[in-house]
Amino acid sequence: MNCLIFLNTIRARKMTTSLNDIKLVVCDIDGTLTRTGTITPSEYTLDIIKKLHDRGIAFGLGSGRDAGQLRHLYEEWGLPFEFDVCIGLNGSEYFDLERNEVRKLFTLPKKDVEEIVTKMLDRFPELNVSIYRNGYRLLRFEDEMAVMSKKRNKMSNQIVEDISDMWAEDCPKVMFRVSEEVMRQIEPYAISICNENFRCCKTQTTMLEFVNRRSDKGNALLAYCDDHDIELHNVVAFGDMSNDNEMLLMAGTGVCLKNGSADCKACADYITEYDNDEDGCARFIEQYIL
Repeated sequence: MNCLIFLNTIRARKMTTSLNDIKLVVCDIDGTLTRTGTITPSEYTLDIIKKLHDRGIAFGLGSGRDAGQLRHLYEEWGLPFEFDVCIGLNGSEYFDLERNEVRKLFTLPKKDVEEIVTKMLDRFPELNVSIYRNGYRLLRFEDEMAVMSKKRNKMSNQIVEDISDMWAEDCPKVMFRVSEEVMRQIEPYAISICNENFRCCKTQTTMLEFVNRRSDKGNALLAYCDDHDIELHNVVAFGDMSNDNEMLLMAGTGVCLKNGSADCKACADYITEYDNDEDGCARFIEQYIL
């Protein structure tokens, strides 16, 4: 659905939101909560997260990483408490702290994975492709970007012996990590092959992902809030890229970082005064929520 049409549909259901009555804050990580090139939020941002917790406001993450990885980031970041919710794989699942479980939502069936991989490689045979499977990343080949991602996300890579191994099982998403120049070439074609079963979006300027048409951070946020009787107008969500659009629209208040993409800004109620390298997310929380 066109972002602006979806925006009008969701906002027609939104209640008047007060930033003084927030129950839950959910943040994207890369380009939102962390500074460019870093994997841990600044000390200032971490202090703001602690203040939210002390105020009794639940805090969660929404990311393309799997929920198992996300739930343990609090330890790496030196926080003394776990996140209340971790929306993983761009909405295919989420970890619920109160219930201590990962709830699976939507995946890509094998036939869709085959169609995506086959069409993309037929048109762009030089592309690498990767999927998540059983706690590791399955790759067509290991290049410099894949090695850097492995170190950053602490996830092992495994090279496929045959490309058909990619669609041997259902999976949450199909990923293509490329340079920004190559992204400009492949994105229009990727969008053109989407259908009623799957869609694609940029999750970073160098990452294109295909997911189940029903899988997005917004639907995962809605499922979590329904499970815990949290009204959407009591939720603030932060993001910066296309894969955050639905989450910003679903939340009572959606906030896009100053450095965000044009379509993400179009889906937001607010745009931060500062970018991610200036702790724009934390500054907004401190000024308008705390």
